[in-house]
Amino acid sequence: MLKGLVKSGLVKKSTTKYNKVLAGKSSAYDKWQHAREKEPVVMATAPVMYEQGENGEMVPHKLPDPTVKVIPYGKVWEVQDNEGDDNVVYLFVSPKGKLIKKAAEVVRQYFIAHPEHNVVYGDEDEASTNGKYIHPYFKPDWSPDSYLNAFYIGSFFACRAKTMHASSKEYDNAVKMLGGTANKRGSVEQAGLEASLLSADVLFCMLAIHEHAFAKRTGLEFPIGHIKQILFHRSPEQDVFYGRSFHSSRHMLLAPATVSIIIPSKDHPEVLQQCLNSIIETTGDDNIKYDIVIIDNGSNAANRVKYGVYASRAPRKNGLVKINYIYKLQDFNFSVMCNQGVKNSTGEYLLFMNDDIECAKEGWLREMLSQAQLRHVGAVGAKLIYPDTDLIQHAGIANVRRGPVHKLQKMHDNKSHYFGYNRGIHNMIGATAACLLVSRKKFLDAGGFPEDLAVAFNDVDLCYSIHEKGYYNVCCNHIYLYHHESLTRGLDNLDPKKMERLAVEGDTLMTRHSHLYNWDPFYSPHLTEDETISAIIPREDYTPVEKLPYATATIHEKGIRGAREDQCLRVGCEYNGTMDNWLYGVTAKGHDEGYFLKGYSFVIGSDNACFEKKLVLRQIQKSPDGSVGPTGPKVYSFVPYVWYRPDIRVRLSDQVNVDLTGYKLRIDKNTLPPGYYQIGMLAIDKTSRLKLINWVPNVIKIKDARK
Repeated sequence: MLKGLVKSGLVKKSTTKYNKVLAGKSSAYDKWQHAREKEPVVMATAPVMYEQGENGEMVPHKLPDPTVKVIPYGKVWEVQDNEGDDNVVYLFVSPKGKLIKKAAEVVRQYFIAHPEHNVVYGDEDEASTNGKYIHPYFKPDWSPDSYLNAFYIGSFFACRAKTMHASSKEYDNAVKMLGGTANKRGSVEQAGLEASLLSADVLFCMLAIHEHAFAKRTGLEFPIGHIKQILFHRSPEQDVFYGRSFHSSRHMLLAPATVSIIIPSKDHPEVLQQCLNSIIETTGDDNIKYDIVIIDNGSNAANRVKYGVYASRAPRKNGLVKINYIYKLQDFNFSVMCNQGVKNSTGEYLLFMNDDIECAKEGWLREMLSQAQLRHVGAVGAKLIYPDTDLIQHAGIANVRRGPVHKLQKMHDNKSHYFGYNRGIHNMIGATAACLLVSRKKFLDAGGFPEDLAVAFNDVDLCYSIHEKGYYNVCCNHIYLYHHESLTRGLDNLDPKKMERLAVEGDTLMTRHSHLYNWDPFYSPHLTEDETISAIIPREDYTPVEKLPYATATIHEKGIRGAREDQCLRVGCEYNGTMDNWLYGVTAKGHDEGYFLKGYSFVIGSDNACFEKKLVLRQIQKSPDGSVGPTGPKVYSFVPYVWYRPDIRVRLSDQVNVDLTGYKLRIDKNTLPPGYYQIGMLAIDKTSRLKLINWVPNVIKIKDARK
């Protein structure tokens, strides 16, 4: 009984300590935002402008600093017809909340620093009833197609007075673009919207039209500005979109179109037949004519016959004109095969599709085409769902710190995620070529698929290239198709050769587009930057990695005494490499800031509040027989930085106290002897004598610090 009482006391002590740490870390956003609001406004330096002098010479000219006037949404038309000083900036604000104290000054400084921008918006959050800041909406940079689908601009925006006056002639065009009907200024008929808020929406649309914001960009610069700061605290009862949220809708084609559907396939005739049947049965539109090109890089003789039979017997109906089956024995190279399909097709639009796609509902192609036909739109993707589930396989690509990821992968689609990310139409940096539509002209303009990327990242590279040409890529999350990719796929990391190939192709991608390292205009830097976190949530940790202290190594010459190796201790390693690569990308050289490891670890079926975790490393080498193993019993242990992981809690809802299962670790370049080290975790139960240890296949290479 005494032993039980002692253990009960230790458990209570551990849980109390755990909950105290958790409370602090789970309130990190609120503390961070309060601290940011106390920071002084950064004073901007206006770029030097030049104008022609009396004698024809170019002389520097400083624009006068603007003044800011705050205008409630309900009074936007009261200033619309007033003549005003061109040096005035109007800051339009919703009545459903309040600006932070320094908001007007932040906006003023933005316009000083950015004379090229005449319109700007910013981020917002919600002020809870107890005064805590919650639910921050970190918005994308200017996203014209997202805006046409939802008023994501939200609670405030600002413009120069001269731009507002100049945009007045765009009123009727703006109302039409937003799907409303106008009777007179300030009176717009559109169901479910408050008049004052709708007026703000129409005004913003007028400004966007005037700024040519629904046109192709001339480069990487955006026509409308975005301040990546929370400047407004919304009232709890107010919908962030003010009644015009991301939704499903039916769109019309601008003109009849021809499409070539290109499908690489090998030795999957039955899978392909399901794909073809679903296309034919769901594509009945009089304005769409299409052909299908099947690229086979080496099926066996029996399957070649089946492919030929399916291609010849498929009914030519619902717009299908012909099926072209091309067989060419060659190594698998997705880019080469797709480019071959383009050369053997004639459609005005190109739809690249995996053979394991199954079209779910009529109208999907019309919806994708309605976006691809817009002059400013580049590649168009679609939401993909795992069959027989409501789990998302793809809802667009985000480019986080180290490269592209499928955000929301394996998250349930039966609810809306992060302000409608999986609903409606969104501009994104890219989409998967499992189902990707683009006009032939824009595809060729971007250079087609990169043939040096044979397996992975080729579709991402194409999307990045299209983005760099000034087009806006789109993902249609208001429609869905089924993707029969296995739910368990992703085990490539258990195959060293596939791991190496994936790493090389990933480095190739980011070298080709190095300016996109840790940058995605449609995915805020304030959202989680981790490629393994599929949920879209604000950054869980506001401590910069470079400010983490270097960890001290404890050397265990004879190993960890009393530790039992057990698979119930799970370890996920999400990054293990140099700090240079993490901070600056694959092209980084010369910083030599040591090493960084991060991931998560938990004990299955136990109260994780009772465990203290230590990351462990052991040096390994290859034996003469080719096997790899430890060089000896010596183990290095480190106390890691504890990382709040709400995504792990969501994924492991049946486990106890897994919110604080994340770890981060910085190691100085001089801490360890050079060599290869296997990564593991030690879990010490503070309520008993139990010690668990587990090793994972992940390896970190430590370089000789003297070289």
